[in-house]
Amino acid sequence: MFATAVPFQPHTSAPGVRVLVVANRASGSAAALAAVDLLRQRLSEQGRRVDELALVAGRVEEMLRAALSGVTYQAIYVAGGDGTVLAVVEALAGRSVPIAIIPCGTMNWTARDLGIPLDPEAAIDALRDAEVRHIDLGRVNGKPFLCACMVGFGSLLARWRERERARGNSPWVLWPKLVWRGLSLIQRYRHLRLRLRTAERHERLRARALVVTANLIDDRPGPVPRRPRLDAGQLGLYAVRDASGVELMRLGMRLMLGTWQQDDALLATSASHAEIGVGRRRAVSVMCDGERVRLRTPLRFTLERATVAVLVPRAGRPTV
Repeated sequence: MFATAVPFQPHTSAPGVRVLVVANRASGSAAALAAVDLLRQRLSEQGRRVDELALVAGRVEEMLRAALSGVTYQAIYVAGGDGTVLAVVEALAGRSVPIAIIPCGTMNWTARDLGIPLDPEAAIDALRDAEVRHIDLGRVNGKPFLCACMVGFGSLLARWRERERARGNSPWVLWPKLVWRGLSLIQRYRHLRLRLRTAERHERLRARALVVTANLIDDRPGPVPRRPRLDAGQLGLYAVRDASGVELMRLGMRLMLGTWQQDDALLATSASHAEIGVGRRRAVSVMCDGERVRLRTPLRFTLERATVAVLVPRAGRPTV
């Protein structure tokens, strides 16, 4: 999965060594709160000074920048989902403080691909024996993403997801509903006229949705695609063509079976950088790691190699 690894020394006892625990109370509800309590206990047992930051909706960027101003942390532990992890990466602004993810979100895509157990308590135990790896960071018009940027029906799906999450649904309830809602929306969503430009190809196509991932996803079966490497330096570009409802349902079934990359309804390619024009639109809504943002067109995608330091379970350690 990674080219290099550096051992992490959690028992450093030099004066002033501190760690920051960041929690998004909305992303995991009771699970996130319980994880924070356990995490604080385990880190204190290791002799580290623990600062805690509970994020408040609408003030995430402000709170993170204030917490990181003038303070040097040995590591930042994030109890939340992909959007919370991305917010921490943005706030770090290139500083090489390693991030440890305690999965408490809806998809937890980054944690999955890093081999971190999805059960928060198991993740805390696994990360007690951790090493530092460096993963790539995608950008679209300068906006970062660790997992994927979605153009098309994804913005509608994001609004629906936020409404459902506000009702207090757990990730285990929300994720299956999210999959089926997505299949329903993509059949009704009006197609986009895209102009795709990479170093290797120029193409015009009509598509229901475009997903650009930070590194390529493989064709293993399951509802959540996997990226075998997060430091390979390649963008994955996946466009769902303007196909019929039957063809889209077939694509959904092939996604579950792991044969989706051979489906005619999908364009799948890779590039180190790409430019996407969207019809005559001057701006479009995109979803970066589950968070909506509006950007001007054309959309310019790049990938920064081995930019983000993360803590992962030490190689050879069994995960849950």
